[in-house]
Amino acid sequence: MSLELDTVLIMVVAISLGGLVKGVTGQGLPQIAIPVMATFLGVEAAVVIMTVPGIVTNSWLMWKLRHHYSRTRDLPVLLFGGAAGVVAGTILLESLDDDVLSLTLATAIIGYVIIFFTHPSLRLEPGVTRYTSGPVGVAAGMMQGATGGSGPVLATYLHGYRLDKEVYVISITTIFQVFALVQAASLLGVGLYTTELFVLSVLSLVPIMAMLGVGQRFTDRISRRTFDRIVLAVLLATALKLIYDGLT
Repeated sequence: MSLELDTVLIMVVAISLGGLVKGVTGQGLPQIAIPVMATFLGVEAAVVIMTVPGIVTNSWLMWKLRHHYSRTRDLPVLLFGGAAGVVAGTILLESLDDDVLSLTLATAIIGYVIIFFTHPSLRLEPGVTRYTSGPVGVAAGMMQGATGGSGPVLATYLHGYRLDKEVYVISITTIFQVFALVQAASLLGVGLYTTELFVLSVLSLVPIMAMLGVGQRFTDRISRRTFDRIVLAVLLATALKLIYDGLT
């Protein structure tokens, strides 16, 4: 695999930005890095390359924020629901319409953002999420199994909890880690990991981990209001990408 210098620089910038956003919000690495890398390497290679960095960055954040686990909500329910959803989504992979899924999810994200700004005090209370977390976990897992991405569902739902910054990050990161491990096992099982792709995967960790630490330090210094706006900006960017995917 031969790459021009300008191509390498573009990919380094993309994965560095993804690492920065991941450090701040717990999400954003695959959403930013994979589309850029796929332009030059293909979707399959991009997904394979980003699997190891996803697991490593999730592990780092989980360890760094481990003291906040006691303040999370509904994690076991979301994880078990997500595991069931991954199986269901994989089974339904061929029958689901990707365009309809993308546009439906984009509509839900935009609707949530509008509600957030028009009703800033609205939050998902424990009495509500006790019943909704199971179905949402299944829906997120189905999105993971059917499209390879559960981030928009999980980020939108968990943001509605109005959790503290660190608790939000550890919650979404833990769920992502479970999905990433399942995905890595699947990729290994079907033989998609080559020596060359593994080397690229490990090399990509250098800029990602450097910017991940920067992002985490940034999170420690920003207000909750600023954190919310960064998360919402990531969600809106995701919604725009979903609309583009659904219409093209």
